[in-house]
Amino acid sequence: MNEQLNSTPLNKAETNREELNTEVTSEVTAETTGTATPESTTENTDAIVTENTVKETIDGALNMEISSQTNILTTDEIVAEDYTGSPDLTEEEKEMESIADDELPNFSTYSKEQLVEAAVEAVKTKDMLEATRYIKAIKPALDHLLQEEYNAALEKFMEEGGVKDDFTYNSGDKAREQFNAASKELKQKKADEKARQEAEKLDNLKKKEALLDKIKALIEAEETKDSLNKLKELQTEWKLIRNVPKEHIEKLWESYHMYIHNFYDNLSMFNELKDLDRRKNLDHKIELTKKVSELALEPSTKKVVILLKKYQEEWKNIGPVPKESNDDIWNRFKQECDRIYEMIKAVMAENERKREENLIAKKELLAKALELSNIQSVRIKEWLEQSAVANQLMEDWKKIGMVPMKYKESLWEEFRAARNKFYSNKNEFFKKMHAERNNNLKVKTDLCEKAESIAANPIDWNKGTDELKKMQDAWKKVGPVHEKISDAIWKRFRTACDSFFEKKAQHFAGQIEEQKKNLEVKQGLLVQLEELLAREDGATIINDLKALQEQWNHAGFVPMSAKDEITKKYSDLTDKVFAKFKQASSAMRDIKDRSHFEAIVNSPNGDSKLKREEKFLMDKIRGLKSDIDTWDNNLGFFAKSKGDNPMTDQIKEKIAGGQKQIKQLEEKVKLIRQIGKEASKTA
Repeated sequence: MNEQLNSTPLNKAETNREELNTEVTSEVTAETTGTATPESTTENTDAIVTENTVKETIDGALNMEISSQTNILTTDEIVAEDYTGSPDLTEEEKEMESIADDELPNFSTYSKEQLVEAAVEAVKTKDMLEATRYIKAIKPALDHLLQEEYNAALEKFMEEGGVKDDFTYNSGDKAREQFNAASKELKQKKADEKARQEAEKLDNLKKKEALLDKIKALIEAEETKDSLNKLKELQTEWKLIRNVPKEHIEKLWESYHMYIHNFYDNLSMFNELKDLDRRKNLDHKIELTKKVSELALEPSTKKVVILLKKYQEEWKNIGPVPKESNDDIWNRFKQECDRIYEMIKAVMAENERKREENLIAKKELLAKALELSNIQSVRIKEWLEQSAVANQLMEDWKKIGMVPMKYKESLWEEFRAARNKFYSNKNEFFKKMHAERNNNLKVKTDLCEKAESIAANPIDWNKGTDELKKMQDAWKKVGPVHEKISDAIWKRFRTACDSFFEKKAQHFAGQIEEQKKNLEVKQGLLVQLEELLAREDGATIINDLKALQEQWNHAGFVPMSAKDEITKKYSDLTDKVFAKFKQASSAMRDIKDRSHFEAIVNSPNGDSKLKREEKFLMDKIRGLKSDIDTWDNNLGFFAKSKGDNPMTDQIKEKIAGGQKQIKQLEEKVKLIRQIGKEASKTA
């Protein structure tokens, strides 16, 4: 027997039995001695009847007391509560629920479909109490599975970049709808059964009242040889009529026992029939005692409780037994009942011990859940690991059996709240993470669009290269995006960059041969410069040098590997020509400046370099003008002094030199601007 029972009513029944015996005996004896007529006490047999009747009355009263104290119910008296926890749950139903909890299947191992199937099957095939227990046990298991589906869908939605407040969920299955339909069907059955039972009780009340009238009429009628048989028939009918409204039970039993008592008091004949009847009653009670004894072999405590109640009810409805056997059979029946009570108490104690052990185990799981609820991490991997721990805690919780009833709801609520807090923290983390990843996606998308724009229309290869390199550095600094689109967005950016550099490579690949030819041309020009340097006559040197310079500038780019070397050779040879032919220094300087500026403008980003050169010259001019103003101001001070002053001559020389230098610089600025205009026309 593995169900739990409430032991308190048993203890109360045991302590009150002797007091109940004394009280009921004294009341019935007083009633008997005070109301008996002289005729009813003339025969010894009648006295025996009276004593036995008193004893049977005690038996009945004691059995009623035991039944009320132990809350033992018959199947017809059970009206189960609603699976949602109706406040109308009776104490008897709570006790039966407590007894039978451990007999249920382990629904935590069922799938959603199996749970729904079990609920529908229970409503259709099991009695209402059993079906109600099944529905109550199935509902939290089904709720858990549906909640897990919801959480999984929400987590997937948020991992894909969704916002929690925008989430809507529709599983598409009808598990909840089917379960609710089964629950509704059970409620209707219970309502119909309750109405049927109430109607049946009222009908039984009318039947028992009619039987009381017949028994009363039998007592008042003249005694015949069939009187006892008629009484037995009426008693049999009485036994077959079961439940009546509770408010009428006591009055009916009082009237019934009073009439039976009066009948036996008035009975003056056919004692042999009475003795035979009592012996039959004795045989019946012996059989009941044997059945109670055999309950010790029954493994189901629930069945033991129900059968014991049934046997007690039968005992109450059996008439008196021979006086000499009355005490013995009663004591034997009582001893067997007490023995079964002790067995039930032992089962209760063992169940309570197990529930206390389960309480300790579940408190340990609760402590772990509370620790889990306080976790704050910034790593996705840790949240996923801790989610597995949370799920395992739930699985371990399911495997542990029931705890004492007073802790059942509070302990579960604490455990559930701790897990909900953990998942709330987890959702908040992922919500924040998704917001950051969405922002990172926006930044990376902007970089992709800029890279694609440069790759689609490459105007300046050097500038485009610099910008793409900067964007690549910026890409590295941007945080991650969602895993599902990380590869796609990176591929998009890389494709744009690769497209630009492939176009650049193709562009410059066609220039290699041209640059090699340009190198050959410039090497030939260097040979001509060396020939100029070898001349002794410088009459045409300026015109020849200009022609070479024009050819050099129009020769175009050379390979980068040879650029610096050949440019240096050209510059060195030009300087040597200038140094050798000083008489043409001014013209040569102009040629050199033009050569220098044209080299600048033809170089990469030449326009910008030429403007920087112009700005440098203009700054130098402004500096010289400022110096001349200062020197001129100082000259005014020296002019007031008497006599010759060597400082005055020095200042005048500086002013003259500065003005000359300004003129030369202004010529260079004009040359730069002229070359810039020429370059823009040919572009």
